[in-house]
Amino acid sequence: MPQFVWLLTHHEQLEKNAKKGFTEGVDRKRRHKNEKKDDMKKNTMMALALVMGAAPLSQAADFNLANHAKDAFKLFDAKRDNAENPYLQELSLKLRGQYQWGYVDPAGGDSRVKGDRKDNNEWRRFRLGAQAKVLNRFTVKGVWNIGGLDTRNKYSDGSWGRSRSEGTLDELTISTKLEPVTLTLGKHKPAYMAEYRTSSGKLITLERSVLVNQLKAEKLYGISVANADKKADWGWNAGLWVNGQRDNTWLEPAFNSADNVTLGMSISRATGSNGRVTLDYMHSFRNEDRAQSGTEYAGPGAVDVVALSWEGKQGNLSLLTEALAGFNVYGGAQGAQNVFGLTIMPSYRFSPHWEGVLRYQLASGSNAVKADSRYYSTNSTYSGTSDLLQGVYLGANYYVCPENPHMLKLMFGAEYLNSEGRDARGNKGFTGWQLSSAVRFDF
Repeated sequence: MPQFVWLLTHHEQLEKNAKKGFTEGVDRKRRHKNEKKDDMKKNTMMALALVMGAAPLSQAADFNLANHAKDAFKLFDAKRDNAENPYLQELSLKLRGQYQWGYVDPAGGDSRVKGDRKDNNEWRRFRLGAQAKVLNRFTVKGVWNIGGLDTRNKYSDGSWGRSRSEGTLDELTISTKLEPVTLTLGKHKPAYMAEYRTSSGKLITLERSVLVNQLKAEKLYGISVANADKKADWGWNAGLWVNGQRDNTWLEPAFNSADNVTLGMSISRATGSNGRVTLDYMHSFRNEDRAQSGTEYAGPGAVDVVALSWEGKQGNLSLLTEALAGFNVYGGAQGAQNVFGLTIMPSYRFSPHWEGVLRYQLASGSNAVKADSRYYSTNSTYSGTSDLLQGVYLGANYYVCPENPHMLKLMFGAEYLNSEGRDARGNKGFTGWQLSSAVRFDF
């Protein structure tokens, strides 16, 4: 009887609790669905806070953020610290990162979007390492890609998901100046083609041109030699690298004699006080039968790669132009042989903090032009190859510290891409808009 009376007097409260529990259960899936969006918003706010928080410091009259950061990351300087010794002259930390967002809008409409998702985001890169000057002659450098961070979202088996990045060795070198040359030994970049020669920390576009990404070689173990004076009228570079494979270990790449080696060389000539024309060439001695086996080859994207570029600056205006060619491409679609391309990229520094960038890119080759993985091929259903791709990129970069612009910057870019060619599935390649933004730092 007491229990019955209690139910009569509390039935309204019980009904409210039941409705509340049901509502929470219904909303649980919705909250889970929005969880990834919330994470992206948090990362966005953190990135913006990093830039906006640092901006006032960079402009303070009595505080130079660039110099302060440079000094903080230099752990030891024998001259600065009045501690000169014959063994160690300098020791610095190296930190480079980029958090990036992307949005695609295919010309084919929503039917060309994978899994109804047009946006993507990721830690594009995050590297940590150290550099030391030793014995008054050698520079030793080691940099690793830090694992455990969010990679871009990928669509598989009807759903979107992302994995965590894996820690890998990015660069490990020892170099020395032996006048009049600089000698470098270890895992480092075959720095051929103008956009690829530019460090990822100093790029003024969100991504390099399509054909540069297709033809470049990854950082490989090898030996290179170059003229020590970078401002000399004539410049040159030559190197030999082992065509290892990516194997996602801290000591990548794995070596395999069947992949052989890559030979690279370049010659340049100064044009005026702020210009330089450069001719680059790479040849891969890789076994061509193995080149079609689908292995994770890390050398150049073609047997022969040739590039002719000119870079110059006049006042606030800069210009990069480059003509590219790849002969006998690796890993292309059936019938793919050669690719040719052109890049024209002017930029203008409107103020100490703002720079505008315009880029036109063209890549052409029958069934041989390979799409970038970020982000139009990740989020759209277009074929990954085409016969012709053209793109116009318009971007703006905000430099937090103008005296060291690439130390911390906020980047925005919009690019319209148009692809041509048809196969059994219809139109090849991607046509439409891609919008991107990123926060980059390089200490």
